[in-house]
Amino acid sequence: MRSGCSCVDRNRKIAAPLDYSRGSETILLVEDEEPLRRLCAEFLEQIGYHMLAAANGKEALALVKAYPGKIHLLITDVLMPELPGPELAQALLAMRPDLKVIFISGYSDGSLAHDGVLNPGTVLVHKPFTIRALTATLRQVLGPA
Repeated sequence: MRSGCSCVDRNRKIAAPLDYSRGSETILLVEDEEPLRRLCAEFLEQIGYHMLAAANGKEALALVKAYPGKIHLLITDVLMPELPGPELAQALLAMRPDLKVIFISGYSDGSLAHDGVLNPGTVLVHKPFTIRALTATLRQVLGPA
C-alpha cells in the first residue's frame, strides 16, 4: 500500500516556519510519485537546500553522472519500477562513496526487512511523512548545518 500527496498548488508558496532545520547541502530526491517529489523538492529548496530531482533510478543515474558538484544526500523511494531504491543507492555509492542515503516508503519496516529489501540499520522515513519529520531525519543523517 503506497500513499502520497494528492494535490499540489503550484502557485502557492509553502510556508517555512523558522523552526525547520535549514541547510545548504545538495540533495538528490528520487521519487516516482510526481506530486510528492515536487512538493518535497520545492519545500527543501525554500529552506536552503540545493535540490536535484528525478522520477526514477535511471534518470537519477544520468543526472548524477552529468552533475559536477558534490551531492551530499540521496533521498529515494524504496520500491520503484526498473531500478529499486536500494539498487540505485548501491550504484550511486560506487560512484560517490561519501553520499549519505535516506529511504522513503509507504511499506512497513517489517515487510521491507522480511522481503530482504532493506538492510538492518538503514534510515527509513515512512509515507505519509511530515516535512518536519523529513527535515529532522535529514539533519540527523547530514549532521549539524
